[in-house]
Amino acid sequence: MTILTNMPVFLLGALATEITATVRVPAYGIGLAIGVYWASAALTSACTSVIGRVLNEKRMGVTALLLAVLSLAGSAAWIPWWPWLIMWAGLGGAGNGLGHPSSNHLLVTNVRASSRGLAFGVKQAAVPLAGLLAGASIPLIALTLGWPVAFLLMAALGVFVLIPTILVRATPSTGIVVRPAGRLEPRLRPSLVLMATMTMFAAGAANSAVAFSVTGALERGIALGPAGALLAAGSASGAITRIVIGRIVDRGQVSALLLIRTAVAACAAGLVLMAVPSSISYAVGFLLAAGLGWGWPGLVHLFVSHMAPGAAAGATGIVQTGSYIGSAIGPVLTGLVLSSGNSTLTWMMLATMAATAVAISFLVGRRLREIGLM
Repeated sequence: MTILTNMPVFLLGALATEITATVRVPAYGIGLAIGVYWASAALTSACTSVIGRVLNEKRMGVTALLLAVLSLAGSAAWIPWWPWLIMWAGLGGAGNGLGHPSSNHLLVTNVRASSRGLAFGVKQAAVPLAGLLAGASIPLIALTLGWPVAFLLMAALGVFVLIPTILVRATPSTGIVVRPAGRLEPRLRPSLVLMATMTMFAAGAANSAVAFSVTGALERGIALGPAGALLAAGSASGAITRIVIGRIVDRGQVSALLLIRTAVAACAAGLVLMAVPSSISYAVGFLLAAGLGWGWPGLVHLFVSHMAPGAAAGATGIVQTGSYIGSAIGPVLTGLVLSSGNSTLTWMMLATMAATAVAISFLVGRRLREIGLM
């Protein structure tokens, strides 16, 4: 579900060159569509508590998959005018906003506490894996069969995933008591809002770097095929990182917040390297930013679910809203700055956003100590 609900935005970024070659999109169009995707996700995520009164967590997941399939199929089959790209992206973003709270609640209620770091790492590894698939689609599909086929194949996969999702009922592991989603404690809200602010800057930096990695690579003189391979390699590295550091946290030897801070700092360092006018430094910087630097989202979900074990869907919905807002604003700004021809300024702007997230993480730690949660 997480891969499918992320594919609309990753395919938009990875196949931007091919899309603009066949659809008359203005220079800012792709960035705007990506921004609308994340804005739609932010709005849906912010309304998780209200939506939860109508749909239970499983129905949220089914709805998320339906929206993803519609977004992917529509992008492949019906774009008579470029603003339709924005509409299809908006549908996909709404699916993303419903998918995370639904799957987070499933993990908290069906996975033992001693294995949740690994579980959240595997689940969040799906996001860079979506980037890997998008990057691999350039040489394998887009350059041979055309970019609409890449969207259509993912839509078909969504249909096959949707059927068992509707039919299969999750069974909790032995010894785990399933509880319905509870209400969030008021004392946690300020900490969650602060964490949402942190993830807003961190996600804005990391997701923008990944979304425009192919465009930036072309500007550095890297050919389209190798640029797609670079996106795939960075995404694979990010997926592995999320799983590994999730397992590290399960062992209880390192604080989740410390690892989150370290990962975001690595993202900032990678973006600085991407700003250097060299194809080699760009490639190394992207692998750092998309690898270790993009390894924090699973830890954030785990950390928040531990803060509010009885209200994981609502709590992660609040924090995820920050991630979505950053992911909406970041690509729009990135698209505007890149269209001006100043790529160095683009990557330095994103590095500053990541550094700001690192600074806010210290405020998060202080706030949690004040209320006795650290």
